[in-house]
This record gives sequence, structure tokens and C-alpha cells, in this order.
Amino acid sequence: MANFIRDIRKDLGVKDLPFVIAETGMSGPEEKHPRALSLMKAQAAVAEYKEFKGNVAFVGTKEFWRAADASPSGQAYHWNTNAETYYLIGEAMGTAMKKLCATPRAK
Repeated sequence: MANFIRDIRKDLGVKDLPFVIAETGMSGPEEKHPRALSLMKAQAAVAEYKEFKGNVAFVGTKEFWRAADASPSGQAYHWNTNAETYYLIGEAMGTAMKKLCATPRAK
């Protein structure tokens, strides 16, 4: 993820282009699979890199999980295809991006 951010910034010529990383969420707060948990931890860690302070944000998404019985499907790794979940993730990412964009950039 860090290399992706660096590459996009380089390709676009925008040194501090803001990015928001949304947690993959997987199976919500009940996720126990070690690979999923390590991915979530790695996603959060990128926003803490010194070079990304103030221009990369991380949004946790576990709280947006909706169970299969309240969703169109039980395909957990696609958020059970729940539109409310997708909306809430987008809203949280948008809010995070607005905060990043409101922060004055170093020249």
C-alpha cells in the first residue's frame, strides 16, 4: 500500500496527494483468520508512517459490518453485499478525505 501511494504520487507529480485507506473488514468484528487480521493491521500501519502523517488516513470499518440475515447474501468477504455497509464505508472515507484536504500542505 505504501508503494502504491508513492507510485501514484510520483506518476501524478503530487508529492502529498491525500489518500484514505479503508480497512478490509472481512467478517466484521468477529474476524479471526490470521491472514485477514494481519492484512488489517498492515493497512492501519501504513497511515502511521512518518512520511504519510497528515496526508494519509486510515478508516476502520468493522463497526459497519451487517450480518448475513440483514443482508442480501452471506458472502462475508464482500460485506454480505450489504448496501448500508458500503454507504457507511464511503461516508467514513469521505469524512476522512475532507479532513485531509482541510489540512494546510507544506510547500
